[in-house]
Amino acid sequence: MPGISTAGLSGVEETSLITLHARALDARSDDPILGDPYAEKAAQALDYDWQRLQPTPRLEEKERLNVSVRAVHFDRWVRRFIAHHPDAIVLDLGCGLDSRGYRIDPPPGVDWYDVDLPAIMAIRAKLYDETDRIHTLALSLNEDGWLEALPADRPVVVVMDGLYPWMTVPTFIRLLRRTTAHFERGEILLLGFSRLSSRMMRKVVPAIKAIGAPVNEGFDDPHDVERWNSDLRLVERQRFIDSPEVAKMPRGEQIRCRIMRLIPGVARMDKGMLRFTFGRA
Repeated sequence: MPGISTAGLSGVEETSLITLHARALDARSDDPILGDPYAEKAAQALDYDWQRLQPTPRLEEKERLNVSVRAVHFDRWVRRFIAHHPDAIVLDLGCGLDSRGYRIDPPPGVDWYDVDLPAIMAIRAKLYDETDRIHTLALSLNEDGWLEALPADRPVVVVMDGLYPWMTVPTFIRLLRRTTAHFERGEILLLGFSRLSSRMMRKVVPAIKAIGAPVNEGFDDPHDVERWNSDLRLVERQRFIDSPEVAKMPRGEQIRCRIMRLIPGVARMDKGMLRFTFGRA
């Protein structure tokens, strides 16, 4: 039986397959960090040449750990927000082929919106069933009008897991400002991304060159986001190297994280997962 076609995806759209592959690797590992129950089935359902990502065991392991650790933390923050705001709206922007909404399974009263480009959402529709609480929006985040269709008076948590690297800075800043202007209160969860990480990604991740995805320049100070949008307040930062999940990593990665913590210049590369609040959240 033929798999779901992935033909014709742009470079940016194809990045969603890199992270899906990483979650599938984690799911089939002996000691998974995220343990996404949907990832392996979704990856197997696609008609895609995974060798196009030019995998090597070392790069696959690093990508597995990076994607899984940040997913664990973003899931945790979303669950906490929902627990405090049972009438919440969740926006998973640039959701790709992630199953976050299904992993978390939002309770009645919460409306979840998975948002990504039309080609990705067409594939998602064949992988995941839309429910009465999980909705899909197929659009470019550059478009006007879609935010205004959502209720502004409910608390919102906006997940931007890996979104920033694939947007230009002006476009990303505009998205932040439009979001805080529309909703009265909420949180924005953002993956930090340094300038050095940006340069290294272009050079040492063959998949990025293979699929032709442009990479943003990154930012070196998490407070830059507050300067881009004065409505935002940085309230929590979880560095990858300080994550409790380091204890579940292979011995070599545990040692590497320990060494990174001891070298200030190297540790500064790890911007971590960032949680911002705005309004009365």
